[in-house]
Amino acid sequence: MAIQIDLRVPPCAPVSEVAKFVGLCEEAGFDGVGILDSQMLERDVFVSMAVAAQATSRIRLASAVLNPMTRHLSVIASAAKTVSELAPGRVEFWIGRGFSSVQTIGIPPATVRQMRRCVVTLKSLLSGEDVSFNGATSRMRHGDDDLPRIFIAAHGPRTIEVAGEVADGVLLQVGIHPASVEVARRHLEIGAKRAGRNPDDLEIILCATTIILDDQQEAREAARPLCVQRLMEESHAPYLHAAGIEAGDLEIPRAALDELYPDIPHAEDWEKAKELCAFLPDDILAQLCDAIGLIGTPDYCAQQLRKAEANGIKHLYLMTGETYQFPHRELQAFRDTIFPALGRV
Repeated sequence: MAIQIDLRVPPCAPVSEVAKFVGLCEEAGFDGVGILDSQMLERDVFVSMAVAAQATSRIRLASAVLNPMTRHLSVIASAAKTVSELAPGRVEFWIGRGFSSVQTIGIPPATVRQMRRCVVTLKSLLSGEDVSFNGATSRMRHGDDDLPRIFIAAHGPRTIEVAGEVADGVLLQVGIHPASVEVARRHLEIGAKRAGRNPDDLEIILCATTIILDDQQEAREAARPLCVQRLMEESHAPYLHAAGIEAGDLEIPRAALDELYPDIPHAEDWEKAKELCAFLPDDILAQLCDAIGLIGTPDYCAQQLRKAEANGIKHLYLMTGETYQFPHRELQAFRDTIFPALGRV
């Protein structure tokens, strides 16, 4: 089976335009799209998914990603069920701890325990089972056995293990280097076996940071802030170490980077973000770009995808660098160059 490829789509415009772009993704040959959920930066994820579902017929639609902190679980469950009824078998929900959605309103991300409870409770609600909230026991009247799949987005070991215990699959944010993926797989297996589940039954989707330009170095320059973000988060260290990337002696201007609004990956001023990240040596930048995803020219990215397939990777989510506009550039590169190079026409 050919590697499945999903594209990140920010709902950065009125939902009619979001739906139109998702339609273009379907026509281009993508298997799925992940629609961002960040209430202060984007349009509503559930409304965007619903309109996109009505505008398409084949492509899978996923929330990328929900969190249990900004909505009550009963609200998430009802919205998820409503959207999934519009496109049976094509809708799934990815749930994480919360990033820009919680940072912009000053609340903490979900704990690992809250993530576990979130998935277990959502499955009960969607099934129409009784659930207790603050002493009140109730059920969702429109719940039934037709459940959409629920994935946990994770890179921390404990969260990956929880995905192995309770989720239908995992969205791994560990890059695409085979050694990094193996580190994460071991944690997924630990969680699955702890719950008496077969880890082979769980689907693994790998996040691939994706920036495609006609010039290789220009693409890497555009990815500088995203690479620096990986270095700043200690939870990514085991995966970078496994990929042979050592940058512990770098002096990172954390105070200056913390001033980027709302954060580094979603910075509104990308040129300023690149300037602040100029300290990163070019050789480490190149290593990071290859380890975390598909960054380069269309031909180079096609080569990287062939390597990914050879390494046994079956499903990629292309996490493009665009937050406030649609990734037309990456869509065009896949439609015109990469998909034909992979024999997908």
